[in-house]
Amino acid sequence: MGMIMFVTLSFVLVAGVTFAVGALLLRLFPAVRAERLITPISGSSTDNVSILRWEQRAAGNWHTMVERVGRGLMPRDPMVFARYRTRLARAGFHDPSAVALFLGGKVTAAITFGVSYLVFGTIAQRVLPNLLPISIVLGGIGFFVPDLWLGFKTRQRQQAVTDALPDVLDLLMVCVEAGMGFDAAVARIAEQRGSKASPLHAELLRMHLEIRAGRPREEALRALSDNLGTEQLRSVVGSFIQSERLGTSLGKTLRVLADASRVQRRHRAEKKAQLAPLMMLAPTVLFLLPSFMLVATAPSFLRILKIMSTIGK
Repeated sequence: MGMIMFVTLSFVLVAGVTFAVGALLLRLFPAVRAERLITPISGSSTDNVSILRWEQRAAGNWHTMVERVGRGLMPRDPMVFARYRTRLARAGFHDPSAVALFLGGKVTAAITFGVSYLVFGTIAQRVLPNLLPISIVLGGIGFFVPDLWLGFKTRQRQQAVTDALPDVLDLLMVCVEAGMGFDAAVARIAEQRGSKASPLHAELLRMHLEIRAGRPREEALRALSDNLGTEQLRSVVGSFIQSERLGTSLGKTLRVLADASRVQRRHRAEKKAQLAPLMMLAPTVLFLLPSFMLVATAPSFLRILKIMSTIGK
């Protein structure tokens, strides 16, 4: 009986360790993830949908209500409307109804934050002091929360574009020097999927489709720069336009831009490495130094307390 229990526990232990190691590998290594073991289904309906085409999708009641509120607040000035469109495009929102949803979200957040203080008082079953001023302040905070969220999304997207730019320029240089045209090279790079895809690849695909639809290349390149809003990409687009106007070799231009982009990426990495000790200083002082002081002075402090108690007797 004891032998059977030992064998059973050994089997359960080995099976549990094997399962844990397999789950850890599936999570950490993309090459062995579960979705890569599934046979892809060809001809799916989502593969042929263009990113330049917008379809009416079934939306929830809250979505419709927020959009309706935002449409009532749409700016009449075309410059203000274009400014909102540019901000949302830099965050990755190109939907025509994005401006209405954003404005409606600002009003909805303001009302939600403003009413939350009253709801808290109702739940607590007591009269809250300064109800109107605090509700107005909370409503103002809620009105600007979507702007903070949009700014965070924009910075996150621009950082991803900046990180992906050196690799994209290298691939463009290789494709162009191999004999491909600029449009064909952009199309070849923009079709990347999986972990290597980035917002820059999506915007390159958008630019390629716009050029195929008849938009001038220079105008599409400037739209690419405006939709992403990074200084490095703006200089790259300016170099492309100047190279096309002057008739210089695009391969040489891409080689120079790729080298400069790699150098700038190395400088950014060195800057972060140099700032790491300074960023670690505050946690060290706040958390580690008190512990060290406690360990170093506790024996002496206890000894002093013992002597004082002895003298008191």
